[in-house]
Amino acid sequence: MWHAADVPDYLGNKVALVIGAGDETHRGVCVALAQAGALVAVAGAAPELSAEAALHSIANEVWALGKSACVITVTPDDASSVQDGLTRAMAELRGSGSVVVRVG
Repeated sequence: MWHAADVPDYLGNKVALVIGAGDETHRGVCVALAQAGALVAVAGAAPELSAEAALHSIANEVWALGKSACVITVTPDDASSVQDGLTRAMAELRGSGSVVVRVG
């Protein structure tokens, strides 16, 4: 049987800014990156409270795995917003490198 502990720590201490819509695909990518050792910044647009709650729900699942996570609101199609989001995520999670992933 496969266990999360069997996943190598490929992304140890790297910040993964994962931009998505707060759906199950976004959740799955965030969890997989956390299991690979990433510090996960769950990112997306949050024009309504329900959208922000979806992002926080994903971050809570990452935390439940014992991994670091934060929520960053960004405008996905705006490069400067994404760059600002990455800067904020790096400051909050204190990683040594980064990767940006767009889901969907």
